[in-house]
Formats: sequence, structure tokens, C-alpha cells
Amino acid sequence: CSWMKKKFSWTISPSSLFTSAGVVRALKDLILCLTKPGDGVIIQQPVYYPFAAIIRHSKRTLVNNPLQHTNGHYTIDFVDLRKKAKNPSTTMMILCSPHNPVGRVWTEDELRQVGEICQENSVQLISDEIHFDLLRKNISHTPIATMFPEDDTVITCTAPSKTFNTAGLQISNIIINNPLLQKKWRLQTGGEEFPSPLSITAVKAAYTQCDDWLAQLIDYLDANFLFMQDFLEQNLPKIRFTIPEGTYLGWIDFSRYGLTDQELATVLIERGNVLLEGGTIFGPEGTGFQRMNVACPRKTLEEGLLRIAKAFS
Repeated sequence: CSWMKKKFSWTISPSSLFTSAGVVRALKDLILCLTKPGDGVIIQQPVYYPFAAIIRHSKRTLVNNPLQHTNGHYTIDFVDLRKKAKNPSTTMMILCSPHNPVGRVWTEDELRQVGEICQENSVQLISDEIHFDLLRKNISHTPIATMFPEDDTVITCTAPSKTFNTAGLQISNIIINNPLLQKKWRLQTGGEEFPSPLSITAVKAAYTQCDDWLAQLIDYLDANFLFMQDFLEQNLPKIRFTIPEGTYLGWIDFSRYGLTDQELATVLIERGNVLLEGGTIFGPEGTGFQRMNVACPRKTLEEGLLRIAKAFS
């Protein structure tokens, strides 16, 4: 709660804070307790691939509101979103904010439109904000729930795992303000989940003693992205790459090589001995793209980029 207050001037009641073993686990529980089989759940592909998997596994209907891509910049198709939200069978939207993998940090105007469309159509809004600490300089993140203080139904999912590299601790923070939704959550999860003592101690340390470390991390990530951009421009000019506004993930466009996704993967693996994440796992809109994690030592990043360059030499 103190982290949110310090970073976003957002006051959260401790009674609204719930824990889960992970954000994906929480999203699955929220789908199960707040929607019915067959209900439509909106996501915005290309997007973090477990979203689609848990929707289908829960026997809900995936409703895609594809992001619009123009010259390396992604935007929300609000006309399409409004049309799909109006369908009575569509009852939930999962927003990825900041967006993984395209790296957008949504503006307040974009977030306001998303929230208003969901409100107008009684669509339950769930916001996955796990990357909210990992922003480029001069970019700011707004938790969407803070824009609708009169609407206590917006649910926010966060975790220290991306910011502090603590995914193995299996702890995430789920912010649920509405009493009825809290009751449904408790019924679905069997009551309170209790993280391990190690997880509690580590999270407390991260949120109270690691501001300086995080500032250094942001500087290092920014420099890594600049290094990557310069390398690609000099050595692989066919590749199109835009430094993301948030996250530590590079979304690389190989489409000008004219390869199928299978051919692209084969070139990278067999010629370059480098394995990235193929774009189509994030949805059909990811055709021609690969996702690359730059949260690593620069020497490791350079080695990966050299291997990609070798694959296309």
C-alpha cells in the first residue's frame, strides 16, 4: 500500500489487498468467479499469451480487440472495442497496462476511454499492471483504477516479480475494492492465501529498501535499449524496432525479410543459435515479430544480437 501511495498517490485500504501465487493464477480465478462459461472476455492482441490460454481453458469466449499498428506505434481501436463491449455476452475485459509485448504505456486519455466503454456496457475491467514500475525516462504510468474513484469494481493485479526479479517467490497483489467482488474472490480461492515467510520478508525489503536499486535498473535498461536500437540500425537495417515506453521486452519486427514465422524461427535457431519468443504466440497480429528480453548484462545482450546478425549475414 505504501508503494502505491509513494509512486502514484494512490491510497489503498489494506482490506482491499489480496494475494495470489501469481497474476496469471489470479486472472484465472477472477475469470472463474466473475464470468460464466461461454461469456466473452476481451483482450488486445498481440498480448501476453497466457491471457488467451486461461480464457479458453476456462471455457469462456476469447474476444479480440486487435491493437492497431502504424510505423512501430500501437494504438487501441476504440470503435472496435465499443462494438465488442456492447455485445451482451461480453462480460469482462483484461487490460494489459503497460502492454506486453508491444511496450505501450497507455495515456490517461486512452485509459479513460477504456474505462468508460467498460462502465457503459457493464463489462468487468481487470487491469494487469505487473510492469508498472518499468518505464522509460519521462514516461509515467497511471493505474486505471485511480481514474475512476467512484467506480469500485475495477480490479488491479500487480506483483513485485517483474520489478525485482522475484517470480520464484510466487506472490502477487490483487486490489479488489468492491465488497461483493471481494466475497466472490474469497469463495473462489477458498479464503485468504498465505505467502511463505520468505516471500513476505523479501517483498517487504523490495518495497521499502530498494528504491535506489530500481533507479539504477531503469538507467541500465534504458541504456540496453539504446544499445540494441543502435546495433540493429547499423547491422540489421531491414529490422524495424521501436524502443518501448515500458517493460524490459523488445518487440522486433523481422517482416521485411519476407520469411514465414517458421522460416524465421529456423534461421534464428539453426544459423544464429539463438532462441527468441515467436510473435504469433501472442496472437496472429504478432506475425513477423520476435520478443527479446533485454533485462540482462549488456555483454549477454550483445552476444544475442551478434548471433541474430550472424543468422542473417
